[in-house]
Amino acid sequence: MKRVLIVASMLVICACRLYAQTYTPIAVTGYNNDGVAEAGINATAVTSTGLDIQEKILYTFDFAALNNLDAGIPNDGLFSTGLRTYQMAAYTGNNVLYMSKNGNVNLTTGLDTLTFVTPGAYSKISFLCYSTEQSSTVSITFNYTDGTHSVPDTSTILDWFGGTNPVFDSYGRIKRQAAGPYSVEGLSSNDPRIYCIDIAPACANQAKDIASVSINYVQSGDPGNTSRAVFLAVSGQAYVPIAVTTDVTKATCGNSDGVVQATASGGSFPLSYSWNTTPVQTTETATGVAAGTYTLTVTDANGCPADFTADVSEESMILLKALAKPGDICTGTDTKIWAIPTGGRMQSYTWEPGARTDSSFTISPDTTTTFKLTGVDENGCKVIDSIKITVTQKPAAPLVTPVTLCPDSTATLNITNASTPFTYNWYTFPSGGSVQGTGATYETPAITTETTLYVEAVNGPCASDRTAVTVTPFDRAPTPVVKAGTITATGVTFTWDPVPGATGYLVSVDGGAYNAPSSGNMGTTHLVSGITNQQSINIKVIALGPLACQNSLPGLASAKPKPGEIFIPNAFTPNGDGKNDYFKPEGTSISAIEMKVFNQWGELIYQTNQLTGWNGTYNGKLQPSGVYSYTVRITMTDKTSVVKKGAINLLR
Repeated sequence: MKRVLIVASMLVICACRLYAQTYTPIAVTGYNNDGVAEAGINATAVTSTGLDIQEKILYTFDFAALNNLDAGIPNDGLFSTGLRTYQMAAYTGNNVLYMSKNGNVNLTTGLDTLTFVTPGAYSKISFLCYSTEQSSTVSITFNYTDGTHSVPDTSTILDWFGGTNPVFDSYGRIKRQAAGPYSVEGLSSNDPRIYCIDIAPACANQAKDIASVSINYVQSGDPGNTSRAVFLAVSGQAYVPIAVTTDVTKATCGNSDGVVQATASGGSFPLSYSWNTTPVQTTETATGVAAGTYTLTVTDANGCPADFTADVSEESMILLKALAKPGDICTGTDTKIWAIPTGGRMQSYTWEPGARTDSSFTISPDTTTTFKLTGVDENGCKVIDSIKITVTQKPAAPLVTPVTLCPDSTATLNITNASTPFTYNWYTFPSGGSVQGTGATYETPAITTETTLYVEAVNGPCASDRTAVTVTPFDRAPTPVVKAGTITATGVTFTWDPVPGATGYLVSVDGGAYNAPSSGNMGTTHLVSGITNQQSINIKVIALGPLACQNSLPGLASAKPKPGEIFIPNAFTPNGDGKNDYFKPEGTSISAIEMKVFNQWGELIYQTNQLTGWNGTYNGKLQPSGVYSYTVRITMTDKTSVVKKGAINLLR
């Protein structure tokens, strides 16, 4: 419980703190002694020297607990008041800079340097320190990374017993010895005490990075020069340049009722203000000002000034609005802009750029432009507004090559000047209509006749003129006109006129396969021969083009063979050798028969209405060789009929 109360007493805020600005630790190297006992029971084993004539040292809470002592300093070396924070170096190594006049005290130096681990710019540097054997006077020089140095600053450090305005106090001290018991000194008088030295770099140097600080021990408070200075840690306020934002209330025309409200940040607080008004105003806000330019000088706690200006313009009682319709246009198109006053009338207008003085006019800017409108009312007060005309590039018309293709085929159309970020729409109409496809390529549906398509390039709201592209099917060869030429009972010759441009011909008879004409590939006649008992012959003729899709449609023709003569043999040999085995009438124009055969006694032994004929049998028995008589009625393909009678000789 004692330790908690003592720690609370150590967090007393000293008079050297600066309002709400905080000091944060700065890591440095260059400490030359270990002046803090942090572990074990042997103070000499964990320190390198005593810090006054009596060999007194500091000790931590952990050391106090091990040795049944009161008070102590933080185990982690972190000292904080909330606004000030200091971090000592590790207790296991050198953690204090121990100095005296000319370094005449053992293990001290008269001139030494603490080097910043990370150079930085600071508006104030603070040193956590104390003196022993009365006060010590030191001078401190800042060394910058650009090779320059500050003018030395001289400060006096008070003795750790009884001094005024300490940062921390009541932490106790003990004699440096090899073993206990240890006797704690100073707690009843709130001693020992630790102080701060706060130094602000010159205004011109605050933006520069400090690389190190040089400390020179100047004067001992003891006439015998036995005083010592002890530096424990370094902290600083990071440099932040003063910045000001302003909020301006315009002055009404001819009056001193404008207001400039400034908001300042950065610098070392508190900040002071001075406006170049008459009389001078010394707050953040300047009131009751006429139109004009005003300067605000902001000075921080280090005395570093910064000047800022603000313009107060006059405001007419008339409202003025700049309008455009449309406000978004494409290159090469027009828009109209207007000046619209409300609450009165304007005496004149000026538009920039262009120095136009009309209240409205039509314009066609090439690029996105903000037009500033300045109106002057009847009292000479200016009113300003502006309008932004957004101009989007109108794409060039797409370039597409016409395509020729086979009928009933699809074509892929390509835009040769396609460019990102443009998009492309395809149509079937020169204007309007629905989008049929998008993209730099487009596949058409099957094309049967010459077709024109249209494409446009689109950039946001802007579209190019539509480009027409024609897709043309190849022409077919003309259809051959086929005629029947010479017709016989056994054959027909078909003919056709030569087709211009044809590379050959193919013919198909009665739906069969297409082949070259009988007169050759380029021939224009075809003979159908070997016709027997056929009522009509049908033929198709195709004229061939350079490509298969250019072949003509088939030309059609048909013909009937002429009826042939009737032949009835006078003998036959039904011996099964496949030759002359049947007796029947022969003829190319016979469509039906009714035939009867009689033996030599006049008996009917065979009759039929089939064209297959008699095979020389009766009731399944072979009839003997001999002469037989017949009667046959023959019906021809032209529906005529004829009756033939005669004798047939059966030979075996």
